[in-house]
Amino acid sequence: MKKIFFFYILIIPTIVFGQKDSTQLFKPMQIKADIDTLIYKLMDVHPTFSNHYKTNNTKSKVDSIKNTINNPMSELDFFRLMQPIVTIDGHTTLRYTGPLCPNEENPLFPFKVVVFNNSLYIKENLSTNETLIKGSIIEKINGVSSEEIISNLIRYTPGEKESYKIKKLEKDFHIYLALVYGSFSDFEITVNKSEYNINGTNWDAFQEVSKPKFELRFYDDDIAYIYKRMFMPPQDFMHFMDSAFTVISEKQINYLIIDNLSGGGLTDLADSLMSYFTDKPYGMLEKKMTKISSSTKEFIEDKKSEGYIQEDYFIEEYSSHISARERRFTGSTYILIGPLSYSAATSFPSAARCYQSAFLVGEATGQPLVINGDQDQFMLPETKMSCITALSKVYMPCHNNDEVNGVFPDYPVTPTIDDLLLDKEYTLEYTLKLIRENKEKK
Repeated sequence: MKKIFFFYILIIPTIVFGQKDSTQLFKPMQIKADIDTLIYKLMDVHPTFSNHYKTNNTKSKVDSIKNTINNPMSELDFFRLMQPIVTIDGHTTLRYTGPLCPNEENPLFPFKVVVFNNSLYIKENLSTNETLIKGSIIEKINGVSSEEIISNLIRYTPGEKESYKIKKLEKDFHIYLALVYGSFSDFEITVNKSEYNINGTNWDAFQEVSKPKFELRFYDDDIAYIYKRMFMPPQDFMHFMDSAFTVISEKQINYLIIDNLSGGGLTDLADSLMSYFTDKPYGMLEKKMTKISSSTKEFIEDKKSEGYIQEDYFIEEYSSHISARERRFTGSTYILIGPLSYSAATSFPSAARCYQSAFLVGEATGQPLVINGDQDQFMLPETKMSCITALSKVYMPCHNNDEVNGVFPDYPVTPTIDDLLLDKEYTLEYTLKLIRENKEKK
């Protein structure tokens, strides 16, 4: 059976880089043929692209793009043309695997950045100019205003909500800048109204020490904190949670904080995590509508007894269930959420909110309550570029047909620019303060 990613799980890698030595150029007729294939396949496989295509006048945009193609172009040129058309959700994107900066030794913009109130702040200076300090505002890059650059790069970033896209763009700003604007050995920038010429940097400068997949901490005598990078991998996830909740029980913890500030992962694992701390009926999803296509035919055939067909979709409806665990955490649970709480990390707090299983603290999640999920990919015949596409329309608990907003917190936390520049655990700090104040009132 063809491999299909039917997990409603992953935030797809935005870009994957290969190590090709030369850039292949494709004839205009080849590029136009791949554009036609791309649109046809998305219309056929993607759950909502056909409607998006019709309601957003996308045909006119695509026709306009095709009319400008008169000369040979590269795979990267194709990406620059078509990625903004494709990225209608966080599970759908083109994957560029060709050379990015083949002729430059230090081609990358030498700063880690924060985007705050539509301004670009220096978070970490990776250049040799030590006068450019943390918190400085970059006003222009190579003569283009940062505001214009941010607005343009967001178009290339997969996702539904701007808050999520901004956080993804922050992390990979140096990559998106090179992808869309090209690679340079040096950059002309304007910072605090002063102009600087700075050399670029290399890939090694952006390497970071990876955080552990999971972490258990304790605060005071009765507060536990669980961190999980995402709801994966299954075996490691369940082993950690079993061990963590055993220790939590032994220590007679009264307050539990679950760090859900990033995602996604398997919704089955999100379901399992909730089973440790609730005795109420709950569920991660209400309904899933899988587009019937060549990519989903075998999957639907295998699961036909679990749903029904209506028009062009195979529909599965889910009921709530009760945790089968004999021992559960019975204290107060707080779930931390924010713009990078996406996919399974949106359905998890959505279920907690809907079934009143925990308090939510932080910022609204980065994904709406009605979204596109599950994934497959197909290859374009001429450029050999891959497109990852969503396959299903997913309805989260208590969704109210909301395709715009995320899950809102019970206790909102708004970060300051210093919180972001200094990587403060501001949502956790607020939650600890909240718990301690509540304890004092008792």
